[in-house]
Amino acid sequence: MKKQNPYLTYILIIGIVLLMAFIDRIEFLKPLKNIVFLISIPIIIWDIIERLKYRNGKRKNILRIRTNNDDYNRIFPFIFGTILIVASYFGLTKIESEKILLYSILITGILYLITGFLFVPTGIIKYKNDKLSFANGNNKHSIEIDKIDSIELKSTDIIIADKSQKKYYVNFMNLVESDYQKITEFLKDKIGNNIEIKNVLQHRL
Repeated sequence: MKKQNPYLTYILIIGIVLLMAFIDRIEFLKPLKNIVFLISIPIIIWDIIERLKYRNGKRKNILRIRTNNDDYNRIFPFIFGTILIVASYFGLTKIESEKILLYSILITGILYLITGFLFVPTGIIKYKNDKLSFANGNNKHSIEIDKIDSIELKSTDIIIADKSQKKYYVNFMNLVESDYQKITEFLKDKIGNNIEIKNVLQHRL
């Protein structure tokens, strides 16, 4: 998983515009215009609910940790949400025939802004069914607890070594010293002191 490029925001926006233009040119696809954003609304609402549950301590089997993509993921909802809101507002004042589409775009934009205010780090450590899962985007590893020998925390990597000394890398992290404490407490709460946790973080606050 590579660090995300902020230009992806603009590429995504251009892609959506081109998709809508393409759909509008083909008669039997025109009804899909109203569905494109309507589909995204429940997906974003589900994401908001999950963020609220995590922030309120309702996802006790998950720990969120910092990644290199967090700066991008923190600002993207505000950029994209604002663009959608502004575009839909002007559309509603000028266009009479696309109300459903424009209102769905407006709602999507507002929901994106809400996700921005409810930001959570995108790295994940998850405990479930006697397994630990580590994820940063598509970089994912799931390992049975009794097969883990040690976990090494670096500022940019988490390295999990199994008892045969095979290593699994979760890259592009952005860990600081306080993350070591959080990870240690999380693992101690879930599995006790059965796994050695090595702190090789640069001492940053």
